[in-house]
Order: sequence, then structure tokens, then C-alpha cells
Amino acid sequence: MKIVLIAIVLSSGLFAQSDKIWNGVYTAAQAQRGKTAFEKECSNCHNRDLNGSARGPALHGERFMLNWVNGSVNTLYSKIRFSMPATYPETVADDVKLDIVAYLLQVNEFPAGSAELKIDGDELDGIQIVKKGSTEVPNFALVQVVGCLSQTGNNTWTLTRTSDPVPTRDEISTPAMLKAAEAKPLGTQAFLLVSTGAFHPEPHKGEKMEARGLLYREPGENRLNLTSLQRIAPTCAN
Repeated sequence: MKIVLIAIVLSSGLFAQSDKIWNGVYTAAQAQRGKTAFEKECSNCHNRDLNGSARGPALHGERFMLNWVNGSVNTLYSKIRFSMPATYPETVADDVKLDIVAYLLQVNEFPAGSAELKIDGDELDGIQIVKKGSTEVPNFALVQVVGCLSQTGNNTWTLTRTSDPVPTRDEISTPAMLKAAEAKPLGTQAFLLVSTGAFHPEPHKGEKMEARGLLYREPGENRLNLTSLQRIAPTCAN
């Protein structure tokens, strides 16, 4: 059963989001290999121009961004890795599928860089598919933060020293995502957590936690409707 909490954000600043993808996370050569593989393995359903068909959706432009914006490159790669081609996903090697991901990023105008994408869940989880120039997380966006859990009253728990919220498509973290979150530095924001009983926070007092949920802001009150609250380290030291 999915448990939902409500959090109050005690900061009025704008929320920064990762733009690592705009610094170049694949190479042009990798994208070229991906194009060759795409035309061989994927064009039957998605068409050579990536405009899609009755057998598969478009993989560029607005349709691509609608499906994948604010998600990690690992989410896109995992979709392709485990379910594409639809009838025989095991016939295409994992590294070839990662080349295809590089090609999709190129087609969608994310720039090439000096290093190739690698099959590394932690690294790919750390690359968010975000729109260029976007600095403020909108209301109702699903976000991730990390912070320190502390008790401020008998039934009141606060997530302090939190990182800036980062958009995500994943309501609950995978083990690889939690490992990546463990390395994320703490920040200056704070979340007042409400209805924490279902998460049994008492054993985690003073520990570094990862929280995910839907963000909502209005004058005088900022809230985070959580979908996940998990321990990532036994202390809150950066």
C-alpha cells in the first residue's frame, strides 16, 4: 500500500534543478552508433524519422519530452533495456541499447560531450532529462530531496538541512538511486513532516533520509506530499 505524507517547506527560495544533461553526457560517436542500431532494430515500429506509428510512439519532440521530462536517463534506458524490441528484447545487447539512448538524446537536441554514457545505474540515475533554462520546480511536480530527520515535538518530525528539490519520475527509489542519494550533500532548506506514523520515524532520528513526493506551493505555505521516505545514511554528516 502506498503511504502518503504531507511536508511543509520552510524556505522561500527558488528550487534549482540539475542541468547536467545540458553539459554533454554522451559522445557524437556513441550517438552515431546508436543511430545505426536504431535504424536496424527500432525503425519498424518507431519509423526512421522517429515520428512513431501504430506500433510505437514518437521518440522526439513534444511526445518524447512529455513521456520522459523530469525522469532520469536510467529510467529511459531501463525501459529500452528490458522491454525493447517489444517481442524480443534479449536480441539486442545492453551496450547497444545505451548507444540508442545516446542517439535519442542527440535527436532531442541535448548536446554531445567528451565522454560516453556508461552502463552504470548510479551515474545514469544522476542524469535528469530536463528542459533547458528551467530553474523553478512547478507545483505538483514529483521531486526528490535528502535531509536530516529530527524530532521537534511529541509527534512532530522535521527534515532539516535538505537539498534543493530535484524533479523525478520515480515515486519510490531503487537501491541504485538510494546509493546515489547517499552521496548528495545536505542543503539549507527544511521540511516539516506530517502524518509520519506509518513510516515509524523514531529509529531514524538524526539519520540522513531521502524523501520523494509532490510539491505544492502557495503564499505562506509550501508543502510536499510524500510518496517515499527512506534512510540513506546513519548520520547527517556531509
